[in-house]
Amino acid sequence: MAIERAAKKAEMEAEKVAEKKKMEEEIRIKMIPIILELESWMARDHLPDNVKEWIINCIQHRLEQNKDVDIEKQILHISKDLRTEIKRHIYLPLLKKIQGDQNLLEWICESLKPKYYNEDIYIIQVGEPLMMLFFTQGSVCCFKTSNGENSMGTDSDAQYIEKGEIWGEELLEWGCNCSSAHKKWVPISTKILKTTSKVEAFALMANDLKTLLSMHTRATEATKVFVKGVFQPYRKENKNEKSPKMSDHSGTSSLLKDDAPKSC
Repeated sequence: MAIERAAKKAEMEAEKVAEKKKMEEEIRIKMIPIILELESWMARDHLPDNVKEWIINCIQHRLEQNKDVDIEKQILHISKDLRTEIKRHIYLPLLKKIQGDQNLLEWICESLKPKYYNEDIYIIQVGEPLMMLFFTQGSVCCFKTSNGENSMGTDSDAQYIEKGEIWGEELLEWGCNCSSAHKKWVPISTKILKTTSKVEAFALMANDLKTLLSMHTRATEATKVFVKGVFQPYRKENKNEKSPKMSDHSGTSSLLKDDAPKSC
């Protein structure tokens, strides 16, 4: 009897070991395309090598829990802290070119949310809430409607925005207004933003900006300085015209250019 129990126990242990090996092999096979996509992502965004191991551990843990993984959107499956570090690595060098307050730039990075869009998709329509977008992959077209129609018009009417550019920085100008009554409404877009390829971006939403400014007293003053440097040159050029509505001017940022306007 004891021999039978021992044999049964050994059999169960062997089954557990076999099941574990089977699961490990399934995970290994699933990880092959994930690692290939991860390496492509790291090269594309110049991520440091140590990030690879962190991401792999997060993805493996998710697979061990029998959860699905979107190969093309791996950042959605990693921890919040790691996601923040990646956003800082990608965007702080870009944002520092505008010489803004260091704390403000880091707070903005922490508030960014990943966005993915397929080709030929409307990201924002006229009248929809404005958001600030930082593009990491793909290209989009920004244009106005004509006679109420969603027509892109001529090439001169359309503005093309690509990797490394920012759109919707007018959101920061809105965020500078400290009036609580002003904060009750959200700025809306006066233009259409449509993808011309698959697009990856990070977005700063109006509500997140409000939260950021309410949590950090210094952020409000830093944002005012930041916005003054960005928008004052435009206003000087248009001093004989009425102040533009949100998104009424170019709609994309020249902040990443070496000759971009600096904060005062």
